[in-house]
Amino acid sequence: MPQNAFTVIALDNAEWAAQVRQVKRRRWIIWAPLALAFLIVYFHRVATGVVSDSLMRDFNIARASELGVLSSIYFYTYAALQVPAGIAADRFGPRRTITISAAVMACGAFAFGWAPDLPFLYVARFIIGLGVSFVYINIVKFYADWFRTCEFGTMSGLSAFIGMAGSLLAATPLALMVEAVGWRTSFYIIGAATAVVAVYCWIVVRDRPTELGWPSLAEIESREGTVTPGNNAPCASVTESLRTVWVNWYTWPPFLASACMYGVFMALAGVWGVPYFMQVYGMTRVTAANYAAALSLGYMLTGPLLGYLSDRWRCRRLPYVLGAVLIFTGCLGIAVWNGGRPPGWALFPILFIIGAGASAVSLTLACAKEVNPPDMTGMATGTANVGAFVGAALIQPLFGWMLDRRWQGIIEDGVKVYPLEAYQGAFWLCVAILAAGLVFAVLIKETHCANIAHRVIVRRSVI
Repeated sequence: MPQNAFTVIALDNAEWAAQVRQVKRRRWIIWAPLALAFLIVYFHRVATGVVSDSLMRDFNIARASELGVLSSIYFYTYAALQVPAGIAADRFGPRRTITISAAVMACGAFAFGWAPDLPFLYVARFIIGLGVSFVYINIVKFYADWFRTCEFGTMSGLSAFIGMAGSLLAATPLALMVEAVGWRTSFYIIGAATAVVAVYCWIVVRDRPTELGWPSLAEIESREGTVTPGNNAPCASVTESLRTVWVNWYTWPPFLASACMYGVFMALAGVWGVPYFMQVYGMTRVTAANYAAALSLGYMLTGPLLGYLSDRWRCRRLPYVLGAVLIFTGCLGIAVWNGGRPPGWALFPILFIIGAGASAVSLTLACAKEVNPPDMTGMATGTANVGAFVGAALIQPLFGWMLDRRWQGIIEDGVKVYPLEAYQGAFWLCVAILAAGLVFAVLIKETHCANIAHRVIVRRSVI
């Protein structure tokens, strides 16, 4: 071969390597505004818990189940829109979809702070739910177009870290802000910050490397020899994808496990944790929020670790089952210990364990994605992501219903006060739900971090 041919090949390889480095560098710059949007998503999930007593007083909310319904509107809306979110991710891309979603979230926050009555407050919560519903699936789409398949578990764990950072902001910092300026002004501030994030997303985010003249992730993986089998298959229709994913039995164990585990976690972190600490332990709002933050802290610190270990050890089911055991043990400890009132020194570690166990839910999308065809990833992840929010939407008002059953008629400053027995009964309900969640976690199909749809779907069709 002539000498100049070697020079051309060397230059080509050098240029390719430079472009791959650009992709790896730029993806983190793009990820930053998406992470901020996802942080706000989680902030809204638990924010009502910190202001629950103010809402019950200002809007004359008579029953705990009504407050649970207010919080669960977010989750019903989220669950209903996950499949449309997957379609929007494929059709419009993360940049446009998340920018619009952040703008809708900002409008919802302003409306929530301004709400003159309870029906309007419900509408505002629905608007917030509408905005947040499209964010995570589009972030997953961003991961698919900018990160390798072997990095999916790690990025899912990192998403859990960012999300729980949002939950932490909705704990003590929000409680302090509410004490300083009131809950209405606090939501105005949240709305303004979200509007800034929407603009940030539009300016910075790009859907895929090819928009910047760089090679696609499929090209990079193909050249490196790491492309997943089936990635080049033609895209299936929505009807075909829906039928394939929903008929596949292995789609549902992670769906149901996440419904049980995340539903209980959000009942505590999102609504009832702060009232429990205030009414059973006599804590102030800020102190109660500090303890509730332990739930988010456990989720935040453990989620990335489980995601990394899942990728490193090439397993999905084991860390999921471990998480199910942890959250079950933590809730059982609260229900049993001292009649539902563990000593103060034990609260933080128990709550941390509950949060750490719930963080295994971050592996749900990986478990569902890897048992369904690669060209149906959007439908598979959108379906699986519904489970957690169906669980939260159902369990939050169910927890409140259990409290109302044992209410003794005490009201202080316009807020219902529930006895220890009521909270203990609600925690026993959580224990029963988590026992079912543990069974579903055991039934999750082990994929060893590879797509096995060509094996499990064909095998079941033969059977």
